[in-house]
Amino acid sequence: MELNQTSICYYDKRLDRIAACTETADTIVPDTFPDVGRVVCAYGTAAIKDQTPQSGRLLISGTVQAVILYEPEGGGLRRLTVPVSFAHIEECDGLDADAVCAVTCRTAAVDATAVNSRKLSVSVQLCFSIECYCKTECEITEDVALPGIQLRSTMQNVTLIEQARAYPVTVLDDITLQGAEGLSLLHTSCTMHVSECRAMRAKAVLKGEASVQCLALQEDGAVRVLSSSTPFTQIVELPEAEEGDSVHALVAVREADCRLEADGLLSYTVAASALLTLRRARGVRRIDDLYLPGRALQIQEEKTMLHSMPPLAPFSAEASEALQTAQHVSHIVSAGAVCCGAKRGADDALQITAAVQVLYLADDQQLCAMQRMLPLTMSCAAAGDVSQIELNARASSAGEKGMLLTVTAAGMASPGETLAFRHITAAEAGEKAAGREGVTLLLRYIDQERELWDVAKDCGATVDAIRKANDMAAEVSSVRNTMLLIPIQA
Repeated sequence: MELNQTSICYYDKRLDRIAACTETADTIVPDTFPDVGRVVCAYGTAAIKDQTPQSGRLLISGTVQAVILYEPEGGGLRRLTVPVSFAHIEECDGLDADAVCAVTCRTAAVDATAVNSRKLSVSVQLCFSIECYCKTECEITEDVALPGIQLRSTMQNVTLIEQARAYPVTVLDDITLQGAEGLSLLHTSCTMHVSECRAMRAKAVLKGEASVQCLALQEDGAVRVLSSSTPFTQIVELPEAEEGDSVHALVAVREADCRLEADGLLSYTVAASALLTLRRARGVRRIDDLYLPGRALQIQEEKTMLHSMPPLAPFSAEASEALQTAQHVSHIVSAGAVCCGAKRGADDALQITAAVQVLYLADDQQLCAMQRMLPLTMSCAAAGDVSQIELNARASSAGEKGMLLTVTAAGMASPGETLAFRHITAAEAGEKAAGREGVTLLLRYIDQERELWDVAKDCGATVDAIRKANDMAAEVSSVRNTMLLIPIQA
């Protein structure tokens, strides 16, 4: 007996989810600051300092710079910064210390409450988009060589991630913004968009753009939106890559450090991590069934699962929601949204939980903020699970006291599937089948449609012998309403 075993080594996606945690902190208003009259709004910029995979879990830690904009009792606007540390543990079976991970941390909501005129209580809700890959080895049996054995198999095409690596990416830029003199930064958000990821021989080329959006406070208390983008190109070593290979990049921002000088010079440094995955398609023979005519077949085997992951496909979807406000909305200053959860619903529905924050002016030019957690349902025709979701929000005044919010989702869809294969460790012939001594030919009527394979297996024959005895063509695989001559294997 000889077993044709195939050893497969690939990277399995062990973790792909959106997780959340909430951190709190209390702060005393500095002596040089006036008393708190009304909290207008609060924002947070998160920076990941450490992400460490361990056996069965991922440790994530960092700091959120929470910025609170408040109105003193005497009028005007003041800006107060409160650092809030965070530490999150994400449990995951099968994760190990060598896992390759990409983590993006976004501030979903910041709530600031005045305990009294000199003390603030701050609560920060964070959302983590996490992907982790672990190197996996498995054995698959593609053939069994045993005299007389009958084996039916199918060639299965699978796409496996043969390599996953993480690389640091840094983008720096200095831009002089017209009319930005004397502004102070209130909030900064940064996203990294990949426009091209191409494999060369032993290398990969990564191109994209870092987009930075800032909220800035003017001396007169007005809030402005500043934005800038910087293209980047990075060539990384990928020894396993060949020209034309399918390579995908997920760029996760770890930290964005922005400074706005008094003369309007915006300087920013974006530190990110690029997780590159190299996919290759291959054929693997799957044993569907096997038997030994006339004898019992004793098999020892295990089930091997392969996660086939075809190349990702981009998708976009959109949903609108009418929201009520406490005042009439005169002007929208800014609108933002963070994805806190996503799942596929019935048909083409995509159900997203979005943390939305809108900054707007009322009729009396008072600055107001609205912060909501919204369940949204979007139509998404892309097949498979969705990941790497970025949300964009825009809002407009609607009605006497309300606004119309439109949220656009963009991400990647993967029609991956889990395939089962057999890993046979031992196979040997058992005792002869009882009850058919001296019988060499059966006559059986087949009324309902049956495959010849099933007939042959039940009767201790072979498909080829049945075809030959009944003058059947080679392409005949099933029969019905037929009398069959079935030669029995001796």
